[in-house]
Amino acid sequence: MSRSDKEGRTFLLLRYILIIAAAYLFLFEGKTSTPDLLIVLIAGALLSNVLLAHLPDPLLLRPLTLGCIVCADIAWIATGLWHKGSLGTDMFFLYFLVLFLAAVGQNLVLIVSMSVVLSGVDLILFVIPAGQAQSIWTSHSLIRIPFMFIVALFYGYLAEQAKKERSTAEKRIHALHEIDVAITSTLDLHAVLGLLLEKIDLFLPYAAATVQLFDKKTGELKPIASRKVNEEEWKEAQWRAGRGLANTVFETKVPVMVRNLQTDSRIQNQDFFRNQGLLSSLEAPLIVKDEILGVLSFFTHDEHDFEAEEVEFVNTLAGQAAIAINNSQLYEGMKQLADELAVSNRVKDEFLHVMTHELRTPLSLVTGYVEMVRHGMLGELNAEQEKALEKGLKGSNDLLGMINAILDATKLEAGAIKVERHRVHLDNFLNDLRLSCQVPLARELTLKWDYDSDLPVVTTDGDKLKKILENLISNAIKFTKTGEVTISARNLLQSKRVEFRVTDTGIGIPKESLDVMFEKFRQVDGSDTRHHGGVGVGLFIVKKFTELLGGEVEVESTPGKGSTFTVTLPYNN
Repeated sequence: MSRSDKEGRTFLLLRYILIIAAAYLFLFEGKTSTPDLLIVLIAGALLSNVLLAHLPDPLLLRPLTLGCIVCADIAWIATGLWHKGSLGTDMFFLYFLVLFLAAVGQNLVLIVSMSVVLSGVDLILFVIPAGQAQSIWTSHSLIRIPFMFIVALFYGYLAEQAKKERSTAEKRIHALHEIDVAITSTLDLHAVLGLLLEKIDLFLPYAAATVQLFDKKTGELKPIASRKVNEEEWKEAQWRAGRGLANTVFETKVPVMVRNLQTDSRIQNQDFFRNQGLLSSLEAPLIVKDEILGVLSFFTHDEHDFEAEEVEFVNTLAGQAAIAINNSQLYEGMKQLADELAVSNRVKDEFLHVMTHELRTPLSLVTGYVEMVRHGMLGELNAEQEKALEKGLKGSNDLLGMINAILDATKLEAGAIKVERHRVHLDNFLNDLRLSCQVPLARELTLKWDYDSDLPVVTTDGDKLKKILENLISNAIKFTKTGEVTISARNLLQSKRVEFRVTDTGIGIPKESLDVMFEKFRQVDGSDTRHHGGVGVGLFIVKKFTELLGGEVEVESTPGKGSTFTVTLPYNN
C-alpha cells in the first residue's frame, strides 16, 4: 500500500469517527428539537464519505478537495450544534475554539491535549455551575470530552499532515537550491555529474543514483556516472541489457517507475539489482530546450511507491541537471574546437615560417644579383634597362619586406621574439629614422617631423621601436594619396613616458574595423589594401612589439579625414 493510500484511508476513517461522535451527540444526548434535520445532516455526511472513498487518493488528498470537505464538515456540525439547543452556547464556542487550535497548533498531540483540557474547564466553569448536569460524571457532561477529543483528533491530523507536506516541500526546495548551486559552479562535465550525484546522496532519500547520456556518435545511451552502485558491474549490466527502460524514457521523454526491479518482467538485468540490493526505481529524462540529453535514475533498497509530488520534484531536479549538463557539453565542445583551431593555427604558422624562410634565401640571392647588374658590375646598361632593373629591385625588396613581416608575426605567435634592451638617444634615433623614410616621387604627399631636441634617453629595444614606427609611417603613406603625414614625439615627464604619434590625412578607418585591425592578417580595407599591397601583419606587429616594450598603442580615426596612431612607451622597459 502506498503512502497516499494509507493517508487516504486514515482520513476517511477519522471522518467516520467524527460523524459517529457527532451523531451520538446530536441524537442521543438530551432533547432534540428538530431530529429530522439532524438525521439529514448525518446521513449526508455518511453518504459523502462513501462517495469520497471512490475518489483516487491523489485527488482526494489535494488541498482543494480537503479544504472543501473541511468547510462542509464545519458547516453541518455547526448547524447541528445550533439546532441542539440543550448543549448551550459554550459548546458551540468550544467547538470553534478547537478548530482555531487546529489551525494554529499544527501539532496533533498538542491540539488533542489542549482540547481535552478546555473541555474539562468548560465542564467545571460553565456546565455544572449552570445546573446543566448534577455532577461531572453524568453522560450529559462526559459526552463533551470525547466529542471534542475526536474533533481535535480529526482536524489535528489534517493540520499535522499539512505541516509535514510543507516541511517536505521546504526540504525539496532547499535540496534543489543546494544541488543547483553545486552543479552550476563548474563547467567540467565530470565535475558536474560528480557534484550532482554527491548532492543527491546528501539531500535525497535514495539508495543509489545513476546518469546515462546520449552518445551522438553511436546513437545509444552511454552509462556515464553512478553513486552507491558498483560502477563496473552497472556499466556491464547496461551493456548486456541493451534497450531497457532507460531507452523507453529516452524515446518517450516521460518518467518510468518500477516497484520491484527484481521481479518486473520489463527488467532484463534483474540479477544485477539483486546483487546490489535495489528494489524500486524512478528514471527521469534529462531534457533541455525540448532536446533530451539522457536519463537520470534513482533507486531504493525497499519497495517504494513514487507519489505524484515526488515524481514532479524529480522531474524538476532532472531539468536543472540537464541545463548544467548541456552547458558543460557546450563548453567542452567549444574547448575542443578551440584546441583544434589552436593546432590548426600552429600548423599554419609553422608552414608560413618554413615557407617564408625558404623564400627569403633565394629572393635575397635574386636581389643581390639585380643590384650587381644595376651597378654595372656585369656590363654597362642603357637608361631603359636601368629603369627596368630599378622596378624589379623595388618589387624584390617589397616582397622581401613582406616575407620578413610574416616571419616576425609567426615568431611573435610562437613566443620566439626576444627583447634586447639598450640605451636609445631618441633625438638621434628619430634623425636616423627621418633619413630612411621617403615618399614615392609620384605622390603629392608631405612628411612632417615634429619632435623636441631634448627628448630623453630611454632603455628599450631600438630595433623593435624602429619597426613599430616604420610600420605606422608606411601604413600612413600607403593610405594617404594626397596631403600630409606627421610624425611627432613628446616627453611625458610626469609619467616618465614617451609618446609617439603618426597622423595622416588619408582614407581613415571604419568604426567597425577599429576593434579588429590589430589582428594578424586582418586588412582594414580590402580593396585599397589589395591595390596598395600588403598582407595584413603590420599593425599586428606594431601592437605585439609595443606590448613587448611595456607600452600601449591607441588609434583615433574618422573615415575620409584620416587617422592618428599613438604609441606610449616607458623610459625604462
